[in-house]
Amino acid sequence: MFQGLFQRTCLTAINTAQTLFVRQKHAFDRGILKTKLRCHFPKPREVKRINVHGWEARLSTPEGRRVIMRRILKGRHNLSH
Repeated sequence: MFQGLFQRTCLTAINTAQTLFVRQKHAFDRGILKTKLRCHFPKPREVKRINVHGWEARLSTPEGRRVIMRRILKGRHNLSH
């Protein structure tokens, strides 16, 4: 009788310790943290946006390189699309 009671108390203590100390799987999952996820990329308008305002389009001309440098000096984190 006491042995069964002791086993049940130990099992409950172990279960609570596991829930306290085990890190959840989804704690650092980027999929959950990232809310705006594009499902059907590239759509035609996104292709045009990248072709016109993208990194390679900016670097291909002197004016585009000037735009990138201006954004760097301003402190932007996203320099182009």
